[in-house]
Amino acid sequence: MEWASAAFGAFLGIAGVVGAGALALYPLVRRSYLVWGAMRMAFFAAMALALLLTSAPLLPDMGLDGLRLSEIALSLGVACTGPFLATYIEKHITLGQHRRHLWYILPLGLFAAIATALGERLPMFHQFHDFALLLATFLLASGLWAAVRRGSRVAQIQAVGWAPLILLGIGAFSYEFFVREDLPYWQVAVLAGLTLDLLVTFAGIIRNFGQIMLERDRAVANIEAAEQMMHIDPLTNIANRRGLEHHFVHAPGKRPVGLALIDCDHFKQINDNFGHDMGDRVLAAVAQALKGHDLFEARLGGEEFVVLIYSDDWQNLAETARRRITHVVRLAVPEMPNAVTASAGLTAIAASDTLGSALKRADRALYAAKEGGRNRSLALTEFRPDKAPLFEVA
Repeated sequence: MEWASAAFGAFLGIAGVVGAGALALYPLVRRSYLVWGAMRMAFFAAMALALLLTSAPLLPDMGLDGLRLSEIALSLGVACTGPFLATYIEKHITLGQHRRHLWYILPLGLFAAIATALGERLPMFHQFHDFALLLATFLLASGLWAAVRRGSRVAQIQAVGWAPLILLGIGAFSYEFFVREDLPYWQVAVLAGLTLDLLVTFAGIIRNFGQIMLERDRAVANIEAAEQMMHIDPLTNIANRRGLEHHFVHAPGKRPVGLALIDCDHFKQINDNFGHDMGDRVLAAVAQALKGHDLFEARLGGEEFVVLIYSDDWQNLAETARRRITHVVRLAVPEMPNAVTASAGLTAIAASDTLGSALKRADRALYAAKEGGRNRSLALTEFRPDKAPLFEVA
């Protein structure tokens, strides 16, 4: 008796750990098979507990002792097994009617539990119980085999844990249906099979959880990469307008002190005379020329670039970056016969400025720089957009 109690206690412990583990994972992955799995564990644990009290009249008014209650709990555990497997098998595995048949196990198990409760008063219901569970076992075996044949990794793992129970179920329920007696030592055999079932199932759930989390991490990484690409200009590999706006609003640290709006001079002639491939190379070189310490460079579109400057000496930094364009393009595109120059409109950025308001002032300064002969920088000296004077940066 002590050995039997220890065995039942060990099984209860395993069932409790597996059931609690399944429920603990549910908030993380939100998979319904975890709930069905936890319910299976609970009913099988209740079956083991009832078997410990087989001689006690637990529900005397209904004529149910521990043995009958264990059969009811077993039937309810079987009822949950069909939905568990139906929701556990990978969705991309095409099971057709087999997945639907797995759901039929739920009403069959419930009917078997009710038949057991009525069996003491109406003995014919014992056979109904055995026939319902026998049919449920065949449906489970059929669905599991169909999934294994279609390459389901989940089904392959479950087949290892469930094969002994399926064989036992077919033998035991057939024996009870035809002989009308319980199979000798079926309780011990069922507990041994369920112990293997619980261990294999839990191992499969943990493996599936790890795979789900890995896929989720990959999806998050892909989304982050896609969002990052949305902020990058593919030609120059610097920020585009969306990236510029995001950086201006969300970049950690201090705000930029100044802004330079830079436009390549006579760029249309480069495209017309030397082709768009040459023009693209020039734009890529311009982007490299604008990079530097305390600078954030972006391409607005076409041959127009923006530089945010994070230094008190922002005007000189902007002018240095503008002048660097000619040298860098000459090195990067040596076959370009003409020197590539640029004009720039500069403006300081106030605490109340938005990117749009700063760009509007810089655009006014850029227009004046082009009107003044190009290849130069002009800056606004104050923030009144309609009257602010301009001066050339040396």
